[in-house]
Amino acid sequence: MKKFFQVCTSIKELTALCYTAAMCFYMFFLWVFKQEDASLSMLFSLLLVCIAAGTMQLLAFSNLLFKKLAYGWRMIVFVIPFFTIITAFAVSFGWFPTENAGAWITFIAIFIVIFLFITVGIELYYRLSGRKYDDRLDWYRNNREK
Repeated sequence: MKKFFQVCTSIKELTALCYTAAMCFYMFFLWVFKQEDASLSMLFSLLLVCIAAGTMQLLAFSNLLFKKLAYGWRMIVFVIPFFTIITAFAVSFGWFPTENAGAWITFIAIFIVIFLFITVGIELYYRLSGRKYDDRLDWYRNNREK
């Protein structure tokens, strides 16, 4: 039961982070396109997508399902099902005109760009924080020897 609550808490935290970011982007584009009101269906669909994103992140990037899986494979385990989920929501909630090929190309391009941007950002964060911890470990070892 403890594990269940830990999983629920992790999904809730990941969902909250994702929904906050989604709302910031949504409000920015409402402002850019001079829209005065937010669509309730859009807010609800973004919440559901963020719940799915949090769940997929937990399943793909934790050791909950896959104990020993390379990071590249974890990204594939995340991105393929999540793209399918987000596409289903986009079609179901009418995020763009689905009969327009250009809209599909734009949707896919935006998805890829955002995915790459987030992936590079996370990679840079972990590399920089890894260097910081390596420096601290070196400092500790040097001071311990003295």
